Amino acid sequence: MIVATSIGGPLETTRDKAIEALSHGSDLVELRLDLIWDSPPRVRVINDLLRGFSDRSILTWRSRGHGGKGRSPDPKWLKDVGPVARYIDIEYEFALMGVRLPNSIVSWHDPSGTPELSRLKYLAGKIMGLGEISKIVTYARSEEDAYRVLRLYREVRQPEKLIAFSMGREGSFSRRIAPFLGSPIVYAYLDEPVAEGQISLREALILKELLS
Repeated sequence: MIVATSIGGPLETTRDKAIEALSHGSDLVELRLDLIWDSPPRVRVINDLLRGFSDRSILTWRSRGHGGKGRSPDPKWLKDVGPVARYIDIEYEFALMGVRLPNSIVSWHDPSGTPELSRLKYLAGKIMGLGEISKIVTYARSEEDAYRVLRLYREVRQPEKLIAFSMGREGSFSRRIAPFLGSPIVYAYLDEPVAEGQISLREALILKELLS
């Protein structure tokens, strides 16, 4: 199990927060670039930000359609930025368009709710194998919604390559259960949640200890 601490803006404190999270035991830091910049930054700017820990980072630019703050990035930008970090989070539409990177987390998010299991299984079938890791995240309006997402771990052939959980207060528990079902990465926060329902770095490290 890998613990990734999500870091958002402002830019002036991003690097210090990332270094602090790593010093506290986080395996990786996820930089939510859409919460730091208004538009995708140049590769050299990201390189400067990641200096000294690029191999322990996830780069994420989340578009509004997937629950983020940014507009959809240029596919070329994704390809240029990909080699800079250990992982790059690519929304599944870009992977289907041909943006295939060996270190990608191909993700699908529904910030408005949770589809039926048949739809989730269909999405998992399309996404699995497009990158190193696949990610399916929904917004849970009930615990039943969150359990439905967790069932995906029993529906895919390689659950260790799937990150699946639910956002929101009702779905927060799914973040805690997912690593016991196979999820390779658990997302945490340092000072305050970057996404609703996110667990603290301290709790994530306890979960990692229980699984070791």
